[in-house]
Amino acid sequence: MNQVLKKRLKNLKDIPGVYLMKDQQGEIIYVGKASSLKSRVSSYFYGKKADSKTFILSLNIKDFEVIPVASEAEALILENQLIKKYQPKYNVDLKDGKSYPLVKLSAGDYPSISVVREIERDDKSVYYGPFTDAKLLREIVRFIRIYYPIRNCNKDIEKSSSKVCTQYHIKKCSGPCERKISKDEYSWLILGIKAFFEGDYKNFENLLKKWLDDAVGRLDFEEANEIKKRLFLLDRMKSKFPLRSEKELLSYGETNVLEKLTKTLNLKKIPYIIEGFDVSNITGTFATAAKVVFKGGFSDKSGYRKYKLCFNKNIDDYRMIEEVLERRFLSEKDIQVPDLILIDGGKGHLNVATQVLRKLKLEIPIISLAEENENIYTQLNKEPIILPDDSPERHLLERVRNEAHRFALSYHRRLRVKNVKVFFLDDISGIGETRKERIKQAFPDITSLVKTDLDKLKEIGIPSIAAEEIIRRAKKFWG
Repeated sequence: MNQVLKKRLKNLKDIPGVYLMKDQQGEIIYVGKASSLKSRVSSYFYGKKADSKTFILSLNIKDFEVIPVASEAEALILENQLIKKYQPKYNVDLKDGKSYPLVKLSAGDYPSISVVREIERDDKSVYYGPFTDAKLLREIVRFIRIYYPIRNCNKDIEKSSSKVCTQYHIKKCSGPCERKISKDEYSWLILGIKAFFEGDYKNFENLLKKWLDDAVGRLDFEEANEIKKRLFLLDRMKSKFPLRSEKELLSYGETNVLEKLTKTLNLKKIPYIIEGFDVSNITGTFATAAKVVFKGGFSDKSGYRKYKLCFNKNIDDYRMIEEVLERRFLSEKDIQVPDLILIDGGKGHLNVATQVLRKLKLEIPIISLAEENENIYTQLNKEPIILPDDSPERHLLERVRNEAHRFALSYHRRLRVKNVKVFFLDDISGIGETRKERIKQAFPDITSLVKTDLDKLKEIGIPSIAAEEIIRRAKKFWG
């Protein structure tokens, strides 16, 4: 094995993903998935081979490629897609008659879920797969049923008069055999499971929100409450199994943006975890910052953080970046250190952030992305890196930057609404303490002042010229 391969194996991380094994000609001869790319890929080059097939495969491996993903569930589905696309020589082919595990949703008003090996003829059931890992697939199905408790039995619900079983009592089944759940409610559970296997969370979420609006419009608050529960469970599912749609996941796998980004930025390791930071303030007031996290090229909202900054004097992005990074790495030591930090800004912002990391003795690659021209600044290059408009690496970095900006700005706006002290009323001619109190009582937050008109302010005794200035300042403050 050459030194380049040894170095790449050494720099692999214990992260979930898919790996592509290639022969001398660069042809993909095997596709596999792993919960730990480091240990799984290394096993083909080091240690005892489990069987003759793996031994023969290892003799023909001359290169490899890894595709980090956000979860083991994504790895399972992407592996399936890439095997179908590339038909690798050493993957057990579907044509050889070997049965692969599939997920089956039976037909009827109350479908059951099961892992099967064959598709039945003339069957109206819905099948997902085939997949290569029956054990992992069963674990995923068991986990899904915590959030979407549909039955896993083969009872004929329409004819059976049986009682609920243990699955109902341990909350893995919603009890359709005793009609503990309506057909409509059960259909929501089925749609949730389909959304999972089809990577269609977004459309399912939009559908639930539409149903919620319809239920509220009909004043059916009981149904609205049930739909709210579904939305809550969907959020929990997304945090446990971050899944892109099949089209998105395949596109991500084909571009392999994280490996490309590793080369573009000359990083030692794949930036599996990227943390993006942005700061927000208006004339030094309500200074806030935000951190977003991307894992495997996908946003991980469980890692998002908001910061109300102590520094509140004038506008100084550099001081605010310094504060937020110090707080992140001094008070959040138990959180996994990222593989890459992205700062919204230019070379000056990068220099400040780099000084903070040096002071904290942290060796974490860090870059900044300037919104103007989308220049990428690094400590390794004197000149900025400029990527083409259609570059997948650029698109990923832009998503991280834009999400950090969105999150920081939304927090900043919430603070402005919640904590308004109407200090912008100071120095307005004709506005003393008495009139300030009247304004505070009549207009509890900035948005109400932004939306008001002169007549409303006149009604509480505010002179016309002063009222115009109040509305002008409120709109400027709201941004």
